[in-house]
Amino acid sequence: MKHINNQKYLIDTDILIDHLRGKTNISSIVGNFTDNICYVSVISVAEIYSFLFTQEYQAVDELLKIMTVINIDALMAKTAGQYRMIYYKSHNLTIPDALIAATAKINGAALITRNIRHFPMDDIKKICP
Repeated sequence: MKHINNQKYLIDTDILIDHLRGKTNISSIVGNFTDNICYVSVISVAEIYSFLFTQEYQAVDELLKIMTVINIDALMAKTAGQYRMIYYKSHNLTIPDALIAATAKINGAALITRNIRHFPMDDIKKICP
């Protein structure tokens, strides 16, 4: 994957879990963390902590220190609600995925995920490594 500097990326939960478990390296996907902005949604933080093994807590804390955690605000919540209204029947879009997609859209970030099918909206850029 070719790396371009000064890019904004929102890293989805599956990519973070794969990184922590040694299946992939986030740096190989986004390049240097100092050259690009790497966001993580507060929703992904909750999802990650629900999947962790006890011995992984410190690694997660260290990883999150080098990323910018984005909280949900009213605009993101509204956008997520609109996404869910549009895509619930056709794609069974969940609230967490709608919130993650809205976070990418509002922050102008490309969403890095292996779960492309969870994000059917065409107004956000998605990258499947």
